[in-house]
Order: sequence, then structure tokens, then C-alpha cells
Amino acid sequence: MERPQKLGKKNFKEISDQVTKAYDNFILENVNDHCLRIAVMQEAYDWHYHENTDELFVVLEGELKIEIKGNKTVFLKPGEFINIPAKTIHKTSAVTRTVNLCFEKNAEDTIFVD
Repeated sequence: MERPQKLGKKNFKEISDQVTKAYDNFILENVNDHCLRIAVMQEAYDWHYHENTDELFVVLEGELKIEIKGNKTVFLKPGEFINIPAKTIHKTSAVTRTVNLCFEKNAEDTIFVD
């Protein structure tokens, strides 16, 4: 008989408050073939796209600016979210210190563009 996995709760605020870098992005949890990432940022991330995965951004704190090639720039405040489809060229940056969650496939397929 398999032993049950040890379960424990986590807190987004406690985790993000420990980040001191101007930009940090890491996996909080893996779920099947997807992951939940948290990004704490005070600067921009380069233009890029993902070949095989959509990205769902959810803002917890601050204001996230997402520039999208061929589309309007989107500003997300706490409680707001947007899905960026695979192959969509985009760039994220923080208007102020920003904490956001990102749901995506567990694939390393970030492709940077100029």
C-alpha cells in the first residue's frame, strides 16, 4: 500500500516577501504536466514567446505591464488575469514591485526575440 503524500499549505505573501532580488521567477508547485510559478519583479523581462505553452498570468500585488506584439499593451492589477497564447511574442515589466503567478506547461521552451 502506498503511503499518502505529506500535504501542507503555502502562503504566496510569505514566499514573495522573502524575495530581495529585482527579478526572481521560480516554480512553486508542479501539477501533472503543468506548473505554478511566482514572479517577483521590479524590472522588465525580455521579449520572448513560448512555442508549446500558453501562459496564464494572475497578479497578486503591484501592477504588471504586458506588451504584446501586434496587440494592445495590457496592465494588470491585483486580482486580474490574462491568458497569453503559445507563440505570442510578449514582454512583461513591473510598474511597481509586482508579484504575479503564472500557470504554464512544465516545458522549457522560452524563445527570446529582439
